[in-house]
Amino acid sequence: MRILSLFDCDLDNISFYLGEIKAQGFDAIQISPLQNTKDDSSKEWWMLYQPLNFNLGNRIGNRDSLRRLCDEARKHGLVIIADAVINHLASTNNTGSLDPHPFCDREILWNNDSFKIKRNVDNWDDRYQVTHYCMSLPGLNPNSRLVQRKVIDMLNEYISLGVSGFRFDAAKSIALPEEGCDFFPNITYALNSWVVVIYGEVLFADKELIQKYARYMKVLTNSDAYNNNDIVKFVENKDSYLSKDLGYTRSTSVHDINNWYSAICRYYPNTLYYARNYSDDWNAWRTPQIKEANLVLKR
Repeated sequence: MRILSLFDCDLDNISFYLGEIKAQGFDAIQISPLQNTKDDSSKEWWMLYQPLNFNLGNRIGNRDSLRRLCDEARKHGLVIIADAVINHLASTNNTGSLDPHPFCDREILWNNDSFKIKRNVDNWDDRYQVTHYCMSLPGLNPNSRLVQRKVIDMLNEYISLGVSGFRFDAAKSIALPEEGCDFFPNITYALNSWVVVIYGEVLFADKELIQKYARYMKVLTNSDAYNNNDIVKFVENKDSYLSKDLGYTRSTSVHDINNWYSAICRYYPNTLYYARNYSDDWNAWRTPQIKEANLVLKR
């Protein structure tokens, strides 16, 4: 599967490109999170990753625009993959507070079991910290039955609107069953309909950890795996390009990014191409090189 990540794009605008996206050899489009955010007037890209709840509708679109996009995409033989923020909620401010925003989901706010330990991860090699502490936002407790129900309801609403796959944001921060957490099997088995693909974000991970997550979903990663079919491989994403903390591909030319993407397409059947939003390089996905790369393993 060749996936085009149209990050932070208005859903109605995406419809204008569907024919060209299909012609370029892509099979799916990953859209940004549609959950309610704490400030819809803000154009900051990271605001989409500070949801108040699991209800759908923000500055990039709403339920109606998503349904229209899914219907139109289906006509072109494309599927829509929704980015789901399931690890945390919005904070009270924009400077790393671990206190949830007062307008966050009221049931979750009033449930003492809803949140992770109120400490930030300072050692990303320590699995207990990674799965039990926060990442500069109020982390949700994935073992909470309330949290699981909220996530399941949201995913099923996405499916009812025509979504055919999911990207789980910050999946690496959610523990696995062998670590005492039943979140992923409970979530995936509770979906109302079969979906084309589910992949969880697991960055900078060794092959052993990727293999563990791959038992429950495909793994979206910049790392390698024992089995190339287990992962959705990328060379650039929103964090590597836009994030102040990471941003390690920001100074990399789009020429090099396209060459690297072409290289991974030779070996990985599932890849993600990030269209550089906020940049003159956004059109790079439309080049003959990307079309050729997408078709390599389909011949």
